[in-house]
Amino acid sequence: MKTFTKNSLLASTVIAGLAFANPAFAQDVGQDDTGPVEGTTPEVEADGAPRDQEIVITGTRIARPNVESASPVTVVGAEAIAQVGTTRVEDLVNSLPQVAPGQTAFVSNGSTGTATVDLRGLGTARTLVLLNGRRLQPGDPFLPVADLNQIPAALVSRVEVLTGGASSTYGADAVAGVVNFIMDTDFEGVQLDATYGVYQHDNRDGGSYNGRAIRDALDARGFEYPDGNVVDGDTFDAQLTVGAGFDDGRGNVVGYVGYRKIGAILQGDRDYSACAIGSSGACGGSSTRPNATITDPFFDLFTELTADGSDDFGYGRNIYGAYNYAPVNFFQRPDVRWTAGAFMNYEISNSVEAYAEFMFMDDRSDAQIAESGTFFGEQYNISCDSPLLTAAQGDLLCSLIDGNEDRGDFIDTDGDEIADTDPTGTGIVPLYIGKRNVEGGGRNADLRHTGYRAVAGLRGDITDRFSYDVSAQFGTTIFSNLYTNDLSFSRLREAIQAVDDGSGNLVCANPIAAANGCVPYNPFQGEGLVDDPRDGITSAAVAYVSTPGLQKGETEEWVVNGFVTGELFNITASEPVAAVIGAEYRSEQLSLDSDVAFATGDLAGQGGPSPSVDGKFDVKEVFAELLVPIITDVPGVDRLSLELGYRYSDYSTGKTTDTYKIAGEYSPIPEVKFRGGYNRAVRAANVLELFSPQGLGLWGGVDPCAGATPTFTAAQCANTGVTAAQYGSIAPSPATQYNQITGGNPNVEPEEADTYTVGVVVEGGSILPGFVATVDYYNIEVRDAIGGIGSQTILNQCGLTGDPTFCSLVNRAPGSGSLWAGQAGFIVNTNQNIGGVSTEGIDVGVSYGRGLGAGRINFDINGTYTIKNGFDTGIGDDSYTECAGFSGATCGFPTPEWSHTARLAYNFDSGVGIALRWRHVGSTDNDAGTEAADLKAYDYLDASVNFDVTDEFGFRVGVNNVFDTEPPLIPSAVGTDNANTWAGTYDPVGRFLFVNGTLKF
Repeated sequence: MKTFTKNSLLASTVIAGLAFANPAFAQDVGQDDTGPVEGTTPEVEADGAPRDQEIVITGTRIARPNVESASPVTVVGAEAIAQVGTTRVEDLVNSLPQVAPGQTAFVSNGSTGTATVDLRGLGTARTLVLLNGRRLQPGDPFLPVADLNQIPAALVSRVEVLTGGASSTYGADAVAGVVNFIMDTDFEGVQLDATYGVYQHDNRDGGSYNGRAIRDALDARGFEYPDGNVVDGDTFDAQLTVGAGFDDGRGNVVGYVGYRKIGAILQGDRDYSACAIGSSGACGGSSTRPNATITDPFFDLFTELTADGSDDFGYGRNIYGAYNYAPVNFFQRPDVRWTAGAFMNYEISNSVEAYAEFMFMDDRSDAQIAESGTFFGEQYNISCDSPLLTAAQGDLLCSLIDGNEDRGDFIDTDGDEIADTDPTGTGIVPLYIGKRNVEGGGRNADLRHTGYRAVAGLRGDITDRFSYDVSAQFGTTIFSNLYTNDLSFSRLREAIQAVDDGSGNLVCANPIAAANGCVPYNPFQGEGLVDDPRDGITSAAVAYVSTPGLQKGETEEWVVNGFVTGELFNITASEPVAAVIGAEYRSEQLSLDSDVAFATGDLAGQGGPSPSVDGKFDVKEVFAELLVPIITDVPGVDRLSLELGYRYSDYSTGKTTDTYKIAGEYSPIPEVKFRGGYNRAVRAANVLELFSPQGLGLWGGVDPCAGATPTFTAAQCANTGVTAAQYGSIAPSPATQYNQITGGNPNVEPEEADTYTVGVVVEGGSILPGFVATVDYYNIEVRDAIGGIGSQTILNQCGLTGDPTFCSLVNRAPGSGSLWAGQAGFIVNTNQNIGGVSTEGIDVGVSYGRGLGAGRINFDINGTYTIKNGFDTGIGDDSYTECAGFSGATCGFPTPEWSHTARLAYNFDSGVGIALRWRHVGSTDNDAGTEAADLKAYDYLDASVNFDVTDEFGFRVGVNNVFDTEPPLIPSAVGTDNANTWAGTYDPVGRFLFVNGTLKF
């Protein structure tokens, strides 16, 4: 079989060639030393591979003898993966400057429990993840993109990253590019790989914000924090791999089983994350405290009903003593994962080879955040003589009602009547209550994903010039979320209404609720568990008002693909015109089943309902590619070639798309190549974006009409629905979170993108063998982006312009004008095609490797200079927001203008190797202009030493973040993803020490 060679040949051949296409991280393949084999050129493959063998590279389905790519491809080799103690694949890809963080292990609040990759910061949904050149199925019903947890790091042979559109080759979603994980499917023998690592940090006054040291801020509030050395977050990963050939080499099978366990780290385990810092640098927190805080329906006052009836806060909206919710949150989520799988191929005849893949994963992760509470979520009508209150508290409550005959006027802090609330004169006071459930513990999401992936296919030669490949694959991920320690609104309504049963016992006022197990819940007497509900909260009360929530879901993906590839005719003497023509069918299905508590929004700590979802779509596609060598091996033109591609897609939603590419390469001499290309890429809406029911949730930002001195004028606030009486009296959300309605839209059109790349590759040749340098310019423009306009944008545009398109989407709560208290105020922010996103920049790669002294030295650097990276809402004159060089609440994760990763390694012939890695994250400014939140450049040094003790056993020890560099501190109000920092961008918890070993049998 000529075209479809064994994978061992592919592994040795493709990397050598791709190293010349883009050398960054192309290392440690084919041999134990690193980098391109000294003296080779793109026409001479490593390890003695025959020149006439044809292989397939990421970005095309055409097999070709010259493995150089017309598109920029970055390759990360297996040795580079091992040298940084990689057990989480997302940690590896996030270190590349082309990648922005997605879901990581350092996300707890808002975590899906998955790991994702985001090329160029264009979004995880615009990055296509492949495994051995085929799609990896969606990994979560809330985030239907590939979950990198399915990939066993120890079996990864290399990672190929193609940045720029590739939809004509792989179909929708490859807008920003492709990440292709190539597994070692040729392994023979028995091998045990194990890695153990821990984080170590010296809590030594962890930085400051806005000139205020974090420990000074903690001391000022009397908050506890750790001091000195801490070792935690231990990680253990082990994998057993068994491979063998059979039937005289006609077949090969590789099987593996793996186990990984990651320990928890709390935010309270680091001094710099022991409190939530505010914009001034002081420790902030939440107005939902361990002791109940009450406010009137107009949110004109906040007060705490202390047992002696005193007013702990004083009237007004200045909430002192806000609750420090930070320490309870997980900084690193605990995680347990099992993996297993097998890769098989068998040559049935000279023209038929059968192949199959099977992968299994079961991953469980806990996402713990601060305790739940009532969160001022509903109005409660409390009687002044409620037995839950002391006499002094009852008097204080009744003092909020004036002495008029009807006892129905609610008064504000100045004594002015503002509303009739009790026209019957019964002494009932309507209140919103904030009480933190410290008695019940932190909210915990037990997130579980069980994935199965199976591939089966046949491939072979039709003639000497044509071959075929036909395959089918199925992938599914089963999801569950058991959410505990949240409070039930419906049960709180009953439990907070108590009466004396005449025998001195307190019971729920509603006899039906009492008969069904209702227990009085008394939030007014302080924190901690007590025995008598008159004195506070009992364990029985916590058990009654606490309601678990359960969600189950599943994603399914079917792909059937078939194509024919081969040689058509010759224009040049040395290389024929090659082509591919094929067809593909793909179906995507997603279901999410929420129980009553989730679906109705009964869980107080969720911010709104989480409705069930069920939907599917399929797409039928035809595609073709053409590789045309125009001129080869003539003076002044070593090679001039053209690549063409086209794909037509017909979706069951009634949408059709056309994607295409044109790329070319020109080499005047073998050592210099110019390359460039244009891609039209698309992204069709996923099932969630199409069919997700509309429901209430939260968004982070600010209400410019809130506070005593609103940012917007009275006229501008009037545009958003604020009355003259409300202006200056609307309470801001203490947590900077507001309500929004989000949901799907089956009528959205597919996104379209234009991608341009232009670059040059320079090799050292005989003058400087082992040297390769690349420079590539990229420009990606996405139009008709699918998503919400953004609640902050809607609110701002309504206020500034009065445009009814936006103002119709702003719904303020009657009376209070609030957009966060209760569920009556919200912004409507459902999916539609809006504006677009774009990025532009230059990638630079340099690689050099050669024998030196008693070993071999290798150096490589992979850097990205970002010229532009922003989004356009298509709204107003200033609709474009530039995020290159910025970070914050609007732009999200830092997008430095320059970042790089560099590596220097020296491997002695004796079997000892030393490797250093330098990660540089460039500086960024805060996107809101808050200078105190500007971020300086950060540099990290990683080091490892490996020892080949025998041919059968070797081990490596290493340290990442050698100098224990602490992350920058930023308040959540100006943009973070977790724990006062951008945990996905910077090393958030200190240095990582690891040891890994390999035992071969």
